[in-house]
Amino acid sequence: MNTNLSRAANGFLLDLVMELKNGFIRRCDKMGLTSEEIATLKDMTIEDIHYIINSEVSVLSFQINQDNLARLMTQAREEQTRKQRIDRALALGGSIKLMEHFFGLMSNDVAARRRIAGIKVRAGRGTVLSDEQSTELWEIWAANDNKTLRSETDEGLDLMLLAAEQMGISLTAVWNTVLKWESENLTAATRRRA
Repeated sequence: MNTNLSRAANGFLLDLVMELKNGFIRRCDKMGLTSEEIATLKDMTIEDIHYIINSEVSVLSFQINQDNLARLMTQAREEQTRKQRIDRALALGGSIKLMEHFFGLMSNDVAARRRIAGIKVRAGRGTVLSDEQSTELWEIWAANDNKTLRSETDEGLDLMLLAAEQMGISLTAVWNTVLKWESENLTAATRRRA
């Protein structure tokens, strides 16, 4: 084991000794130390601790917990994807209500992220799609429509982000339009008949 890592590991021993001297034994129990080892650690002098901490021989061993590592890697990727969606949604004019609905962000978080990204937002009501824009959006939505595609799903959000980008319109306007269609139970089949 590398010298710096050995010293860092041995430094952890100092934490255990300090906890023992303060009467906290549970951590040592959880680490698997025997009663004799705990008693020995509790009676260590400053000189003993100094010698062990500076030793190149480690008293601790490390091993990778593969399950935890795999879980953390997956969570890290999911968090990165979430942050990219947040940035993309803000850049496309996602409202505070939309950002709270999809990402759980409060208004002050949204405002701070907008400020950092240099995004200016016009106060007042958002834009409403024209008939031509609504028809174009419907064609994009219906082309990807299936029984499970809903506005509140990740797939639905991704499609709304894509539509807002392709059409050059506000994500909030897209979302409001899709929500209206869903509240009216408008499907590709009923839209064709209408």
